[in-house]
Amino acid sequence: MLAPFVLAAAVASAVAFPAAGTYSYAASLNGEPVGNWSVSVKGLQSGTEVDENSSASLMGMQLAAQAALVLSGDLSPTRYDGHYKTPNQSPNVSVSLTPSSATVMGLMSAQPQQLALAGGTRHFVVIEPGLLAGLFALPAQLASWKEASLTWVTPTSAQAQVLTTGPPTAARPAGVPGSDVLLSIASPIAVGIWYDPATLVPDRISVPSQNAVLTRIR
Repeated sequence: MLAPFVLAAAVASAVAFPAAGTYSYAASLNGEPVGNWSVSVKGLQSGTEVDENSSASLMGMQLAAQAALVLSGDLSPTRYDGHYKTPNQSPNVSVSLTPSSATVMGLMSAQPQQLALAGGTRHFVVIEPGLLAGLFALPAQLASWKEASLTWVTPTSAQAQVLTTGPPTAARPAGVPGSDVLLSIASPIAVGIWYDPATLVPDRISVPSQNAVLTRIR
């Protein structure tokens, strides 16, 4: 009789995340298409990996990125590796994390930078501005942790800032499913993520200050 209770407890405590598979997005800037982003979710023995591929054409420049974000069983990031390509350089960045510290090899320093959790926060997230993997994972992370403030690590700049959420006040854009809910990031930069609360998959990510939008392709 004990086994069913143990199984039920394990199911109840399972951490929800978007199902394994590939999710594709179209990117626009000022209303004009600029490229395509995608993430592939795959399960690991000890967690989840989110692999990103993106390509864009901005002001005549061809840009591309590949990244891998590894999450532990509770969705805390443990590793991020990014490989980016611009017309003039092909930089690599990496972040390795424990529950209380992050070691970043970014673009601004030849030496690894040690970062700590910001005061009042209990979890890191790794988000590269302009890329998708970290933002894709965010609705599931916040739903699991139920926290309004996190420490946002930016790989390229090796900086840690406080991410705070705000009230979901934006109007529903055209094309966003009626069942989606809005996750509003208030700082360090305003970001709106419309996502399906059943699957935790983002359908639309917008950065109003940059007039940038990622829209899921179904």
